[in-house]
Amino acid sequence: MKFPRLLAGLGLVVLTGIAGTACTTHAGAAAQVGSSTIETSTVRGIVDRGFEAVSTVPAQQAAQSLDRPELQRRTLTTLVQLQVLESEADRLGVTLSSQDVDAYYQAYAVLQFGSVEAFETRAAAAGFAKEDVGVIVRTGALESAIGDKIAPTTLASVAEARTQYDSIVAQVGELPLTFEAARPYLQRFLATDQRAVKLRPLLTEAAAREHVSINPRFGSWDDKQFAVVSAPGTIATTAAPESALDLTLGS
Repeated sequence: MKFPRLLAGLGLVVLTGIAGTACTTHAGAAAQVGSSTIETSTVRGIVDRGFEAVSTVPAQQAAQSLDRPELQRRTLTTLVQLQVLESEADRLGVTLSSQDVDAYYQAYAVLQFGSVEAFETRAAAAGFAKEDVGVIVRTGALESAIGDKIAPTTLASVAEARTQYDSIVAQVGELPLTFEAARPYLQRFLATDQRAVKLRPLLTEAAAREHVSINPRFGSWDDKQFAVVSAPGTIATTAAPESALDLTLGS
């Protein structure tokens, strides 16, 4: 089963670390997305907490070869993706309440990892502090809500969702979500690839409208990958190692 790939980076403090400003990066800015600035201090704080999180899990569970430049790129990627998603949601009239995001958080954690605790432990092992996981999940919730707007009928069948639910129960035991509570999420999760066919071009256009600008110290924005990538002469010049989790926005 292929679920949305949420954990490109971190971001709970992004809401206080982003401020409206002009459209070019300035001193202290890691990136500019439209009129919003992602501050270097925001990225640094999230990455520092990520490394602290890794130290709390057994060595055999922690991500191997995790390095600061790679985690910085993943963090900045998610912060940029979140801003683009927020912008596109506003354009389409899509809104999410805190309850919507909380429900998505629980559903994703339970249906992918068996429990919220297991999800947060796995995230910590990959370098994601618990306090920063919430907005990572918000990117997934926004992606799903926008998908509902543009492709409302692109869903797996109820029968497919039932089969998947029973398979998860067989693996991890009784779940805190009934099938009826889990069904809407499973129907969307199972159709991730099909929904992405319609969603990705929309987000690429949104990123172009927002004129994403990355501080060269961190790398550059790649439209095709919808991500920050390393570039010669930056603080992140080596290829990113494989992560313990699939950490990119669904492609």
